[in-house]
Amino acid sequence: MTSTAVRDRPRRLDPLAALCGLVALVVYLLQGFDGLLSRDLAVYSYGGQQVAEGVAPFVAILNRAGPLAHLVPGAGAWVGRLVGVDDVLAMRFTLMLVAVATIVVIYLLGRDLFRSRGAGVAAAAAMLCCEGFLRYATLGPREKTTMVCLLALGLLAMVHQRWGTAGAMVALSTLSWQPVAFPAIATLVVAALLGADGRARALVRIAVGGIVPTALIMLFYVVIGKLQVFLDAFFLINLRYTEQGGLLSNTGSLWSSIMDAYGWSLWVMALGTVAMLVIGVREARRPSRRTPAGAALVALAVLVVVCVLWAFKAFNGWPDAFYVFPASVLGIGGLYALLARRVPARIALAVLATWVVVATALSAAAALADRSDELDDQRADVAAVMAILPPGARIASVEAPQPLVLAHQRNVSRFQLFGNGLEGYVQDTWPGGIDGYARWLVARKPTVIAVGTQSGMPSWLPPAMGRTYVDVGASNGWSWWVRTDVGTRVLDRLQSRLDG
Repeated sequence: MTSTAVRDRPRRLDPLAALCGLVALVVYLLQGFDGLLSRDLAVYSYGGQQVAEGVAPFVAILNRAGPLAHLVPGAGAWVGRLVGVDDVLAMRFTLMLVAVATIVVIYLLGRDLFRSRGAGVAAAAAMLCCEGFLRYATLGPREKTTMVCLLALGLLAMVHQRWGTAGAMVALSTLSWQPVAFPAIATLVVAALLGADGRARALVRIAVGGIVPTALIMLFYVVIGKLQVFLDAFFLINLRYTEQGGLLSNTGSLWSSIMDAYGWSLWVMALGTVAMLVIGVREARRPSRRTPAGAALVALAVLVVVCVLWAFKAFNGWPDAFYVFPASVLGIGGLYALLARRVPARIALAVLATWVVVATALSAAAALADRSDELDDQRADVAAVMAILPPGARIASVEAPQPLVLAHQRNVSRFQLFGNGLEGYVQDTWPGGIDGYARWLVARKPTVIAVGTQSGMPSWLPPAMGRTYVDVGASNGWSWWVRTDVGTRVLDRLQSRLDG
């Protein structure tokens, strides 16, 4: 299944790579771009909008993911504004292109690792049918889409022993979502120690490749005078304040959400994960483990092991499984490569064609099933409320960035999220703690305080609001608390609109 070298594969155009990307594009477009803007998706949408307006990641909104989680959708929003496209649509279209690129890279990974175009196609089809990844392809933006693409690029560089590039891609994937660092670094180190001609030189190149983009990001924050903001958001909060359970915590609701998110594709991912682990362990016992391809196979098994071990420590929801999927779908590619060596070519081709047709058809069905226009309803609510409120009305967010995104407003502070330990960070860093923040927020006199319905009204906010704000109704994802001094007539109109 392995070869003695993969780094010298001739560079040429591969029509199958373009075909994989085209099929992915069609499937993703079937899903549309008008699905619900949830709280988490709005966090990255809001961060992207602020980047498009020239505000650095973390400065406009405190978020525990990496800066690329804001920069990538921000680039989309910036380009969208140049051509007159709505921010949310532009950001979702941008992340769709990232998802399409991921499918293409997975194909190249499978092709080059197993020296088989069929294996590449099988792996790409498996990635396409991953329903969770498909959902975020056009219903984002979400940081993990970018992370998977960059991780796949890093693995492709590893297969070709481009160690500096591999280190840089892993660093960039970490700058999208930090937990990927642990399995990804372990993977590169194992591949370098097993298969590199010069182990020390390879490790140095990995380190330098990883340090350069990280150092550039930190230098940027030094220049703008916000290094502590970056350090707090990227490192400190995750180390000291983040509260999260593992894969075995709250198993009932967690596994229910996983099954709902991935559907039948969960079994494809599970099969591929086990296959990649078995292939890697098997390769580790052979002399070919010292070849570039053999070392890569062993390293991918390490990726699986570290991802699974980390999941038992920290696993907050179904998207946290994304970082194992490049290895999982390569496991499917590996199964095809194994089959192709043991049966006549026509049988292997028939199996591959059947798998591709089934995976594509079921992916298209899943895309159509997820298609909705809930975003239109959210837009209509925000537009109606802002039309009823007095001119210049301002929205403040507490666990509800959605109306800020849709109204194109900036929050009164960088604090919007308070769950999973962030409330503790505010308690320790804000004068007067979380209660002091609540009083400060109300003292800013925002016309509306939007409160997310996912977590509900926090206990520290009502005492500060007193009778100054009244609940006039809810939209899909948040409730509207409006200042009473806007007048009874305005409040009645708002209640009538939102109740209707």
